Amino acid sequence: MMRQKWSQMGFMCLFIFMIGFMAACSSDNQSAETSNGTDTESTDEKVELRMLWWGSQDRHDRTLEVIDLYMEENPHVTISPEFTGWDGYWEKMATQAAGENLPDIIQMDYKYLAEYAGKDLLADLTPFVESGVLDLSDVEDTYIDGGKLNDQLFAVNIGANAFAMAVDNAMFEEAGVPKLEPGYTWDELKERAKQLSDNLGEGVYGVQPNAGIMAFKHYLRQHNKWVYSEDGTELGYEDDQLLVDFLQITVDMLESGAAAPPDVFMTAGANVEQFPIVNEETAVAMDVHSNQLIAIESAAGRPLDLMLHPSLEGGELGHYIKPGQFLSVSTHSKEQEEAAKFISFFTNSIEANEILNAERGVPIAGKVREHLKENASDAGKKMFEYVELAQEYSREIDPPDPQGSTEIESLFENEVADPIYYGEITPEEAAENFRAKASEILAKNK
Repeated sequence: MMRQKWSQMGFMCLFIFMIGFMAACSSDNQSAETSNGTDTESTDEKVELRMLWWGSQDRHDRTLEVIDLYMEENPHVTISPEFTGWDGYWEKMATQAAGENLPDIIQMDYKYLAEYAGKDLLADLTPFVESGVLDLSDVEDTYIDGGKLNDQLFAVNIGANAFAMAVDNAMFEEAGVPKLEPGYTWDELKERAKQLSDNLGEGVYGVQPNAGIMAFKHYLRQHNKWVYSEDGTELGYEDDQLLVDFLQITVDMLESGAAAPPDVFMTAGANVEQFPIVNEETAVAMDVHSNQLIAIESAAGRPLDLMLHPSLEGGELGHYIKPGQFLSVSTHSKEQEEAAKFISFFTNSIEANEILNAERGVPIAGKVREHLKENASDAGKKMFEYVELAQEYSREIDPPDPQGSTEIESLFENEVADPIYYGEITPEEAAENFRAKASEILAKNK
């Protein structure tokens, strides 16, 4: 009996030992899985990320608060912020890229997307979308496509904008001029702008004109053309008459008095407080984006509205939904999955977006957009409603601008638009000069 009892006790000890051994093996296997990145729920390992963005102090404060919220919900993550104004941002990015030290998460602009992706500096986020780490299930393709190149997702839109005109409908009513409705034409704009100038008194004009490249892009899209060729080595339209006709619209309005002369609007620049519409010097500002309405209306101290740009009779849709800014993950990042998780949080978290408050543009996730719209100010509601309207009058966005586009935009502003405003050059001369100089710039891409 004693021998049997000791035998049973030995068996029990061996059984307990085996259970402990198996548990230890299981724990080791789980640790191995975590280190290989397959256990995305584990929060044992500390992760450090860096995030870089540009913007105003208000944007900095909001973004820092969202980072704190994410770290509170994910204690294993530490995000070090780096931020600056627009001036110097891309020089800083270029320096970090050259040193192979780009932050994990970077705020990207549509203008530079092709350049950075083409240099293999941005990670393809598609695998993280497919795995569900980056949740875009509540986002329409219209808002996603702007961040794609060759079917790869290199950037997530964090604020959708649309090209727009700011209008003071009260001034239309005062002048007895019918307000603009979606679908109106370029000729109708010229006619009503002239009526506004005639009826609103001396020193007040119908429109602040726009002979800039953004408006020209809109005009080209209406003719099913684009500024650049697909390979970015030349201009994308062959007939200079398109640019001539576009510039002639501004010339006609200036000559008729329908548009404010340059001394009224050229000094304003990007200073919202000095926009002629803010000071009731014009009833229409032709060169704004939807996310600017809140600031413009605040500066004006009175209700304003947004309106689509003119339609071309028999033409294509000119509008598109523009990504105001993106978030991308750099290829220098060793924590790309965690960076993608943060972008998913930035996109889908209602609490985070209540803090951000659409400062970068209309959020892309449907439930977030609806929530913010319901709780927005009157100006905020108008911004949301305008983007929805613009979506109805939009078609697919054109590819990101090629290398050299920044130089070309400066060329257009300085040697096309400004001389047209001051009557220093004819549309024909401007079109010929632009083609010659832009072609030289783009030829460098060959």
